[in-house]
Amino acid sequence: MAIDDTGESRSEVTRGEVTEDPPAIVGEYTWEDLRRDHHSGGRFDRSQYLGFDPNDIESVLTDAASNAKTLKQPFDAYVDPAATPVAKGVYTWEHFKQEYYYEEDSTPPTDGDGEKIPFDPAEYLGFEPEEVESELSAADGAAELLDNLVEQRTVDVNPELDEDAFFSTQDGHTTVVNRYDLEKAVPLKKKTHFTEIERYWVNKPYACVIIFHSRKENEKKYYVVEPYHNEIEDDLKGFLSNKLKTAIKYSEDDVIVQGSEADRADVIQREAEQLLNRYDLYSGPVGSAEPGVLDQFKEFLGMEVEAQAVGTGQLDGISARPEPAVLEDDPEQLSEYQVEKLLYVLKRDFIGYQKIDPVKHDINVEDISCDGYNSRVFVYHTDYEQIISNVEHGRESLDDFVVKLAQRSGKGISKRQPQVDATLPDGSRAQLTLGREVSDHGTNYTIRQFKDVPFTPIDLINWNTFSLDEMAFLWLCIENNKSLIFAGGTASGKTTSLNAVSLFIPSNSKIVSIEDTREVELPQRNWVASVTRPSFGDDDKGDVDEFDLLEAALRQRPDYIVMGEIRGEEGRVLFQVMSTGHTTYTTFHADSVGEVIKRFTTDPINVSKTLFTALDLVSIQTQTRVDGSKVRRNKTLTEINEYSAENDEINVRDVYEWRAETDEYIQMGNSNTLEEIKFDRGWTQEKLDEELFKRKVVLAHLIENGLNTYTQVAATIQAFINDPGTILTLIANDDLESSLEDLREMESVKIDIDEAKEEMVPRPEAPPEMLDETADILDNAGPLFEKFQERETPDIVSALMSGDEGTEQTDDEEVDFGEFVPKAGAEAEGE
Repeated sequence: MAIDDTGESRSEVTRGEVTEDPPAIVGEYTWEDLRRDHHSGGRFDRSQYLGFDPNDIESVLTDAASNAKTLKQPFDAYVDPAATPVAKGVYTWEHFKQEYYYEEDSTPPTDGDGEKIPFDPAEYLGFEPEEVESELSAADGAAELLDNLVEQRTVDVNPELDEDAFFSTQDGHTTVVNRYDLEKAVPLKKKTHFTEIERYWVNKPYACVIIFHSRKENEKKYYVVEPYHNEIEDDLKGFLSNKLKTAIKYSEDDVIVQGSEADRADVIQREAEQLLNRYDLYSGPVGSAEPGVLDQFKEFLGMEVEAQAVGTGQLDGISARPEPAVLEDDPEQLSEYQVEKLLYVLKRDFIGYQKIDPVKHDINVEDISCDGYNSRVFVYHTDYEQIISNVEHGRESLDDFVVKLAQRSGKGISKRQPQVDATLPDGSRAQLTLGREVSDHGTNYTIRQFKDVPFTPIDLINWNTFSLDEMAFLWLCIENNKSLIFAGGTASGKTTSLNAVSLFIPSNSKIVSIEDTREVELPQRNWVASVTRPSFGDDDKGDVDEFDLLEAALRQRPDYIVMGEIRGEEGRVLFQVMSTGHTTYTTFHADSVGEVIKRFTTDPINVSKTLFTALDLVSIQTQTRVDGSKVRRNKTLTEINEYSAENDEINVRDVYEWRAETDEYIQMGNSNTLEEIKFDRGWTQEKLDEELFKRKVVLAHLIENGLNTYTQVAATIQAFINDPGTILTLIANDDLESSLEDLREMESVKIDIDEAKEEMVPRPEAPPEMLDETADILDNAGPLFEKFQERETPDIVSALMSGDEGTEQTDDEEVDFGEFVPKAGAEAEGE
């Protein structure tokens, strides 16, 4: 307490009132004051209280000023709100004052009279500082209620997913579909028990798919997420749709009928733009995503380019507003975002497949079905099998949709003819039923998806549908004109396997395919793809069936005939063709080799047993479960041998067999088919073993290095068939991957795959046990690689064009395979 010169306490005031000590002012608080306040007696040493000699005070203050200047920078950083996180015990009132109270020079603010404005915490808090505990307690309760509300009204998405990145294009634009659309796609009552499992784009930036797991129902759900339309946008969509129908109906533009999908989309966009301008609904640009010449020139000069037109899916951002606010505002013109949504849905409905268009884009979906009125659409998913979707047709819209599907397939459907089998423009198969005439639940449809990008032999190996040994065996057999039938039940993978092994057909062969529905997709250019056609009338006049196509095929001099599926009497003609030396591949519904023989040799097909032996191999495929997952397996790979007239039976022999208990494939014994190949080619046993091993090496190298796209696999296999030495040289020198672009230059092969579609193909990765097997094969291929490492890699394109096999190893060159001995023929019999 300060003492004045009279010895009285400065805090003692008349009338017994107590006040605060006044501040110490230079010149007023003297050494004598200090002595009286703090010295207890004895010698009074000033340095004891200062901490330094009073004579040094000037130098000490100078040093202190320098130190203060040095400390000011870290102190300012400490109290800078941008650099200091708001945390208890770290963000103090001093931080707050620096951010919200002090002037720029860190001095307190003043009023108009120059008086300091006092700092009042309650003004900023909204309550007295003493009440902070009770206020925080109340806020905690409110936060808990809000958290429960958020939990009820938002979807439980994958927390590890970066949604900003997911809802952005490669160019950094905002996708048309966003998190708001996701929330609107899931009903409020389902959000509490839906958990996201997987999410992926099917038509970026307009549509994505989310797989949910319902904890309440314990089942998977397939949810399509498209741009949500409010009431105003729905009404406008209906208005524009009617106007577009009228405009298109009276249009003289042939593109509407004969043009490609892209051309027709341009027509829809152009007509929609005219309607938007006519009714003054949008004032911005609508047009192509491609910049014009002037825009490109401006970009080159660094000049500013006008905003991108809508209709391109390129959005710089989305103005997010609550739906009630948008409806109440009811603006006279549409925003860029709204126009993007409208153009998408108009193109989807006029050109695409309406509500199921996103599902049609999903390469993971094998089948799409709607079972009747008021029924949701079901999809058969590659990973999740049959699951229910959120797509639903109304009664009238379902009838209209099925009629439209039939018309787009060139068919008619009516109450007079209520059922139709059709092929959609994209090659998918459709079974359509109209009304309740033959279906109690009403109109329904089932669509079997056509895959633009087929699976490959590498995919079948990685799925363990076939073993690597089986695939090398099939490769050698197909390359040497051995006929084959894939048999099995529905959805057992027959057509998938047929498509995959068709890559083994040499590109210098002529191929004719015969199908009632397009399913086969081949890379070879010398390929005639024939499809049946029903009559346009009530009778059979003008019908083009399998018999007609087979007859025509014989006049086309094919080396290989690929028939989509045998169902009836055309099978007898096929075996007659096979017996004349034409290599044939087809699929057939049967669960065993015995069933295949029985169905072919009895009515209605009725192939004679002697004629049946023209077939070389039968692959029996099945859909089964392994470790709880539905998988496809090749049960047996069986050879058809001679007919025994004495016993009136056809002798068969299993070459490979699948063991369900271990999920492994066992080689059952020697192969007569390989013996025939050895005899026909004039090979020794060592040469046969070597050729089989080379194909294993190529397959193992592709698997080991993750080269599993259709382009990579097709180019490698076809190039090997054309010139084995070149491919083995590339593999031996580890140059195959870098040479794949050159391998695509073969003129006899057309490998033109859409990269975007390829990225969506759910190709399996090689399991660890398969990688161990491929590593063993490549390790044992060391002696083979040494032979080819000594050779220079030839000019790939010229070598493949010429088909020069000069780099291939000759029969008299021996290769030491080390401890690995390829098994073929009689050497496998002892197992």
